[in-house]
Amino acid sequence: MREINQPVPDDTDDALLEEARQKFVSLLDQPTVRRRAEVRRWRDTSSTHDAAYLEIEADWVAAVESAERLADEEADEIATYLKAMDEQKAARAARRKSMALVAIMGLALISAFLWLERPNLFQNMMASHITERNERQQFTLSDGSTVLLDADSAINVSYSAGERRVRMLRGGAFFQVISSEIPFVVDAAEGEVRVLGTRFDIRMFEDGASVTLEYGSVEVTTGHAGGSTVMVPGERVNFGAQGIEQAETVDLADALAWRNGRYVFYRARLTDIVHEIERYRKGRIVIASSSLAEKRVTGSFSLANTDAALASLQASVGFRMTTVAGRLTVIGP
Repeated sequence: MREINQPVPDDTDDALLEEARQKFVSLLDQPTVRRRAEVRRWRDTSSTHDAAYLEIEADWVAAVESAERLADEEADEIATYLKAMDEQKAARAARRKSMALVAIMGLALISAFLWLERPNLFQNMMASHITERNERQQFTLSDGSTVLLDADSAINVSYSAGERRVRMLRGGAFFQVISSEIPFVVDAAEGEVRVLGTRFDIRMFEDGASVTLEYGSVEVTTGHAGGSTVMVPGERVNFGAQGIEQAETVDLADALAWRNGRYVFYRARLTDIVHEIERYRKGRIVIASSSLAEKRVTGSFSLANTDAALASLQASVGFRMTTVAGRLTVIGP
């Protein structure tokens, strides 16, 4: 058995190290028996694969150990500091409380900033491709397949000799998959979409995901009873923790209009519509009423002007809307 700090051979290139990193990250993200077996098979393919994986693993272990050492050292220093503070006069206690209050306020401000401006910071660290707010971008994968990411979206790509796998982390994406004998699988919302060569759209929601098929054929499966269906072009299927809903026929031009900057919706939940608008503007939008969030709405608007989109929704639904500092918009009955 190799030691964890065994060096990677000189002929190991950056692409192999990146592939090893993806394998390691995928195992951290989904430490299932199946995923462990997949990673094990990849490592057993060759000694360079195994050595590259061990190097990534060693870097991770070293980082964790360094963090633990630093935490221990800081813990000792903090304990010594608190003991010294306890020995000070009563007058120093007020100052200590004031400093603690300032620190708490600072943490609150940082947390508020992350919630408003960088809510997906840690998720982005796990992604292979991401888009920012109000940005759509197309990426070409290593097999020639392409993916158009909607605004504020993220995916993780993990290719191996026997499978092409993409994990949807958030947002929406339109895939054009190159036909191959190697399966192409997209993981999303506790299910997976398996294809060979096709064009399809996937969108993530708070409680699941949807697939819209433009061309070819895909199979949607989940781990739930009866969780499998084969789609034909022009159909949309919603799926998630509740299983797979019955396929519905949709107008492809409307369903895929987001690729050209327009969002078209039919009897969609207000919360899902607002979430799509949020991808194209700074800050956050909060619906203060659960019954209002579930209200069904039909319409369309341009994604280029989110203020106009919100105003259009407000006129249609009749809610109240308050914006604070141009960053937080609160919608209520």
